[in-house]
Amino acid sequence: MEISYLPSEYLINCVRKLEDIKRLESNFFLRAVRIRNDSENTIRLIQYKFDIKRSNTCVKSIIYNEKMIKEKSEDVDEIFERLVHPDISKLFMGVEEFWKKELFSSNTLEPNHETGFRLEHFTHVDLEPLDQLILTVTYIEEEEEKKKVCKIPLVQYKNKNQYIFPLKGAWIAINAFENPYEHRRMHSQEFSFDLGQLDENMFFIPPKGNKNEFFCFYGKEVLAIADGEVVDAFDGIPENPSAGELLPEEKMGEIINQYGYKPLAGGNFVVVKHSGNENSFYAHLIPESIKVKKGDKVKQGQVLGLLGNSGNSSAPHLHFQLMQGPDILTSRGLPCYFTNITEIEGNKIELIDKSFSVIYVD
Repeated sequence: MEISYLPSEYLINCVRKLEDIKRLESNFFLRAVRIRNDSENTIRLIQYKFDIKRSNTCVKSIIYNEKMIKEKSEDVDEIFERLVHPDISKLFMGVEEFWKKELFSSNTLEPNHETGFRLEHFTHVDLEPLDQLILTVTYIEEEEEKKKVCKIPLVQYKNKNQYIFPLKGAWIAINAFENPYEHRRMHSQEFSFDLGQLDENMFFIPPKGNKNEFFCFYGKEVLAIADGEVVDAFDGIPENPSAGELLPEEKMGEIINQYGYKPLAGGNFVVVKHSGNENSFYAHLIPESIKVKKGDKVKQGQVLGLLGNSGNSSAPHLHFQLMQGPDILTSRGLPCYFTNITEIEGNKIELIDKSFSVIYVD
């Protein structure tokens, strides 16, 4: 049996301090698992077991029985039609093809056939952070029960650079990584977040119809978080005309045909490469506001463009993410620690780890 997983090599365990109870919360995300029958016999999977470890000590076990294995394979089978376009597959999985549809099955696998599951989110509160996830697959082969073990390291990632926040003033961050149902479902966006401000009626995303200029933060300057080089930029997408209103489908089809999926998703955007191959991505900018081009060297705090409402955007906001590589579809998402932000009570923080956090920058 062959087991592979995404993201490959290791999972990032984003640890946050829970000051009230003096504990640490480990938080990590297993995007997908593929289990392939590399034997010459038919096998039947009967159990998945996750052992979550800290310093070789198991602190929690989670078991899926045969019925749940079948349900999880059905979940994967249902998404194949949505992953037909290579860019869509890369957006969600980080690769063009992970499972082979023609070989995909449930829990009974003929030779060379495969199954799997996706989107497993783990959290655990303890005195120390977790450092290993062990997946044990139990199966029947020729009436004999066998097991296959896959050890997955959990890594606490530390940035290679000192980063400042990409905006100035007070902002609200939503869809942060503690929510596994939004950005985190997409490979490069695992630790991304959206930034905006409340309107006069205390809405973050207001009722449909308000024009972009209605928002007081529309057109705010977007800043480079550190020195680097512009490795990708796009400035050819018209803005969505108002909150809750996207471009006509015909126009979106033209964009895909001419430029591919990236501009449709990110709108007008900039990618800056920093030392250590950490890359920052700034999306949904106002058309013709981008002040840099591919190949330009930029300094920390330099204006890259203006906050807008282009691409896959329901209202003006800045989508921001850090990545281990320049490709907004295939690069691994990274947590980004900032040196110059405080929370609503004025306490210094580094990591945006909770949706609807109020962030302030001088």
